[in-house]
Amino acid sequence: MECFKEKLSPWCTIIGPSKQKWKIRLSSTYNERQMVFSDGWKQFVRDNGVETNDFLVFRFVGDSSFEVSVFDKSGCEKEGCHFSINSNSRSRRTSCTSTLHINNHGSVVKEEIEIFDSSSEDKSLWEEGEEESEDVSHVTEEKRERRGSSSEGKLPQSQKYFISNRRDLKPGEKQRASKMAESYRHNMKDNKRVLPTFQITMLPTHVYRGFYLTIPKVWANKHMIKESHELELRVPGSTKGSWKVGCRWTKGGSIQCQLRSKWPVFLLENNLEEYDTCVFELIQKGISDDVRPPIFNVHIFRTVDHIVPLTVSTRMV
Repeated sequence: MECFKEKLSPWCTIIGPSKQKWKIRLSSTYNERQMVFSDGWKQFVRDNGVETNDFLVFRFVGDSSFEVSVFDKSGCEKEGCHFSINSNSRSRRTSCTSTLHINNHGSVVKEEIEIFDSSSEDKSLWEEGEEESEDVSHVTEEKRERRGSSSEGKLPQSQKYFISNRRDLKPGEKQRASKMAESYRHNMKDNKRVLPTFQITMLPTHVYRGFYLTIPKVWANKHMIKESHELELRVPGSTKGSWKVGCRWTKGGSIQCQLRSKWPVFLLENNLEEYDTCVFELIQKGISDDVRPPIFNVHIFRTVDHIVPLTVSTRMV
């Protein structure tokens, strides 16, 4: 505020995750030592379902305007805010003007925000889930259509994705990893190892974009805790230790158990690629209330033995 106080309008524009706008007064406290959002802030909080322990990221985008992202206490973005509307938009018509921009060229500079955190205290369910085979770009477009919004006047957002640097696969190599995984599981049965396992061949939405992995429904209903929790993944032979990953049950058209929060960290550090196959072996079954988290050994079978690290990139959408 020391930098921008004199240039900001008394009325600011807050742009929520749904791209709806709220006009909010910027007022000073009684001792004029702090600036606060006053008139209109209560409306924004109510319309977006902001709760105690939620945290908000404000990005100044010029003209006394801020883009706001809303996250719950686990570090996951609140998806419901993407569908919020300004319930008082018809009654409030206040304008504000400012020539302030991020840089001297009048262009807006975006900041990339990474949230890979999860909390074992968070028991809430994901508000919405997609089928494992869906393309995330299609899901995003469908959500935009449901909101009835157009692309005109939208401020861009950054979206993280990973780029494969692996060589092109030769004929037959796409099935190599899954065949090795099936052979491993067959040997487990021969050796009378009866630990529960499931097998997943990586899709683009697992490893390149979207970053969620759906556990087979029948297996999850039998072995997984029936509430949101954190689990531990271990890779036998790895020197990197273990990974804590958030596990959520979706609700909506199809109830699914999915690995979400921190899953991108696991796949990036283990350089998982499309067509690689993982066998998840449950070596410790979890107990509710996070008294004992589930622990999995993850056996990774690759289409190509030579590992080339993934490239982390972002694009504006």
